[in-house]
Amino acid sequence: AGREVTMAHSSPPLRSWRISSSSSSFTAAVVVVVLHLLLLPVSANTATYIVHMDKSAMPSAFVDHHAWYASTLSSAGGAAGLSSASHQMLYAYDHAMHGFSARLSAPHLEQLKSSPGFLSAYGDFPVKPHTTHTPEFLGLNPAAGVWPASHYGEGAIIGVVDSGVWPESRSYGDEGMPEVPSRWRGACEGGVNFTSAMCNRKLIGARYYDKGFRAKYPDLVNLIVGSARDTDGHGTLTSSIAAGNYVPGASYHGYGAGTAKGVAPRAHLAVYKVMWTGTSSASDVLAGIDQAVADGVDVLSVSFGLGSFALHQNPLAIASFAAMEKG
Repeated sequence: AGREVTMAHSSPPLRSWRISSSSSSFTAAVVVVVLHLLLLPVSANTATYIVHMDKSAMPSAFVDHHAWYASTLSSAGGAAGLSSASHQMLYAYDHAMHGFSARLSAPHLEQLKSSPGFLSAYGDFPVKPHTTHTPEFLGLNPAAGVWPASHYGEGAIIGVVDSGVWPESRSYGDEGMPEVPSRWRGACEGGVNFTSAMCNRKLIGARYYDKGFRAKYPDLVNLIVGSARDTDGHGTLTSSIAAGNYVPGASYHGYGAGTAKGVAPRAHLAVYKVMWTGTSSASDVLAGIDQAVADGVDVLSVSFGLGSFALHQNPLAIASFAAMEKG
């Protein structure tokens, strides 16, 4: 759209042309389709954006930030001449950052930029899974130092933002685990092939976030499992490395026999599934981090690669910094 196309051609030899009635009908149909596409509202061409808002700018007339974000989104859409059906907010963020994610057209976004409290907007982007060698990186010694002094994470709550969990694994058994801390504010959400009964004193929380993925890849929604159930394996790997309980008699087909355990086998675990079919949207990851902070996790594990972004333009870096500030 908006581009001029020049086609080079040679003049055909003169000849007489006869257009049949069927050709005329076909031509007319093509013209109708083209006109229909040209007349489609601009709101049909939308993308997901993460919008950062100034919390202090919220007018006193609103009872909470969610209502303010919804009203701001609706007002900007109205100013852009869009119907209320086009105002699709995916998430509101209140803990890891202040703002929301939404499907926006270009005119809608431009109107939003002039709204009171608007700070910045970033296009949603894919996030890929990564894993590293944490014990070696931290220089931990199982015989002395901070590792044994911490009683291997006893009483701590680790939040893992990844592809979910396979709860039947013995790494998530709660044998020897203390009671769930009273400060815990999270939940174990059921869904497809996952029930709240699968949580225990080890696996104390499970949630999932897929609105960003669904908005970006509507043709792939039938391939995903709508629950915290891990169908990728990466989340089960990273969470068991972080806080897997002691599993005696473990081996790989008889090789390397011994006791498997995570870095903090006595820590509690909460999982936030944000990865779907091997990829994730930043808007979903941000929703998982935001909820983990609200739930009261002590440690966040986010094993993702974000590409090359300036820190002040990276919503996940901003969210991670905010999570650190909240302890």
